Amino acid sequence: MRFLPIILALALPAAVHADPLSLTSQTEAPTIDIGVRIGGYGFRRDADPQFTGKWDECRMNGVGIFAQRGLRGPLFIEAGIDAYFSSNDQPNAMDLPVSRSSALLSTAIGVRTELNRWLVGYVQLGVGAELTRVSVPYADGTLHANKMMPEGFIGVGGDIKIGEATRFGASIRTLVMGNFNYDAQRLNPSSDQWTASPSADQVFAAEPTLAAQAQFYVRRDL
Repeated sequence: MRFLPIILALALPAAVHADPLSLTSQTEAPTIDIGVRIGGYGFRRDADPQFTGKWDECRMNGVGIFAQRGLRGPLFIEAGIDAYFSSNDQPNAMDLPVSRSSALLSTAIGVRTELNRWLVGYVQLGVGAELTRVSVPYADGTLHANKMMPEGFIGVGGDIKIGEATRFGASIRTLVMGNFNYDAQRLNPSSDQWTASPSADQVFAAEPTLAAQAQFYVRRDL
């Protein structure tokens, strides 16, 4: 214990003359937010020139949860999980009636800017994976498959402060995801395309396709 006064005497001048900014940067805790969101997306319709430019193929609706962590400066990272289900609405009566249920796992990095004290805007770039179960009626039965496919996206969004630590916002994303051929004539039993009953792997051979997604969310600072 006789060394305690000596240690204090040596440490006190260093603490008094320490740079306040360096102390703040060392002790500043990273910001963490959690939130819930609801939204939908649809794939770009490219197969039929009559529908080129529309984003209504295989419409999906769903909900999700996410967490964000602030990094240095305006940077932040995000991780989320969303559950989506195909809509019963078929904008094109000729679409194959595919039933699709998906879990979307995503991570992203973004840049956030404060437009004023209550309004924030941001851009994001992300990647992830889709775990999906798809099925379609064929003849007197059903074809179904389980798939895991990669996804990527770029998005923009913004939110407004509605409480001391709560924000409400919206985002728009353009995704690259796996999608299937929705030409119903492919599975017409009277068609000559298949010499035998098609397998699920043949019917659900996925190709990368663009999709447009809109989401609304509430997030809260912890």
